[in-house]
Amino acid sequence: MTAPDGEKGLLNLARQNLAYTLWADRQHMKALAYVAEEHRLLETGTSHGSLLGTMAHVLGAEQVWLSRFLGDPLPTVPGVAEYPDLDTLEWGFQEHGASLEFFLASLSSEQLLTDVAWQNTRGESFERPLWEPLMHMVQHSGYHRGQMTTMLRQLGYEPPVTDLIGYLTSR
Repeated sequence: MTAPDGEKGLLNLARQNLAYTLWADRQHMKALAYVAEEHRLLETGTSHGSLLGTMAHVLGAEQVWLSRFLGDPLPTVPGVAEYPDLDTLEWGFQEHGASLEFFLASLSSEQLLTDVAWQNTRGESFERPLWEPLMHMVQHSGYHRGQMTTMLRQLGYEPPVTDLIGYLTSR
């Protein structure tokens, strides 16, 4: 994969994608507030079990990636054990959102082109320009929000619109 042409273009793309991720996460958290607790915890057979488990995974994965970007990696991926209910999950997203907003605001073109090294959860080491794992984080969260949309529909709830174009046209 190659970076978009021009450092300014890459910086704008990265910032826009991070802002979109924050917005989309918030849309799903608002939607979860209207879901009955028993439905939030219902085992659905998906990657992370339930609506709550999936959204806790989204948060944990974003926290792990941000910690790697900042050079202070978390030892494990936080999940439903750390965020067992809607209140703790909301608190986690608020805290993480503030950190991600600060990162977004302070991000530079030079940082995006600088290699970041990390180990995955299996202990394998990697090194790539920051913009690549950053875009992975955005895509990973979107993938799991898509699972959330399906689960919400299957449980009879109206999912939030979190397509990128929804974000772009809402501003």
